[in-house]
Amino acid sequence: MKKLLLYLIFSLNLWALPLSDIYNTMQKNIDESLKLLQNNDDKKKVVDEIFNIFNDTIDYELMAKLSLSKNFSSLNEKQKTEFAKAFKDSLKKSLTDKLSLYKDQVLKVKEGKQINDKRYFLDTSMMVDGEEKNIIFKFYNKNNNWLIYDVDILGVSIIQTYRSQFGDILSNEGFEALLKKLENINIE
Repeated sequence: MKKLLLYLIFSLNLWALPLSDIYNTMQKNIDESLKLLQNNDDKKKVVDEIFNIFNDTIDYELMAKLSLSKNFSSLNEKQKTEFAKAFKDSLKKSLTDKLSLYKDQVLKVKEGKQINDKRYFLDTSMMVDGEEKNIIFKFYNKNNNWLIYDVDILGVSIIQTYRSQFGDILSNEGFEALLKKLENINIE
């Protein structure tokens, strides 16, 4: 179920948004994205379209940086660039594998809440097997455009999950091993 929710989270069709447009635009784009999923059997094509749409909305570099926490600052510029690319590619690989889990769920925006001048959380819900599941999209303000930097699925942060997994790999095997794992397998 978590895999399905992760897939649907990244299947949204949106652009960097002004704060006043987040709520309505997210619901409109969620609906459009779900239709795309319902009407297309070519998994790779759907994922490619989704990621092309998301390039301007999700701050993948910040997500990559946050997923490594303090370890990010110890990387050189080449490693930071390699890691950010591998991180994004890993998300794409993971989503491609999750497409088969999609079964016509509906994702609805519930409410948005501005936490402070720099943070906005958008609560959404999905009915899965008759039970409401909550998803929170976390936005931050970057030059008056709001970008997604994390998503909580069922109360679990994607970034914190990756941070824990990546921290273990870095401690036990080092950066090159983490990079290789991201390039070759899905980390869930």
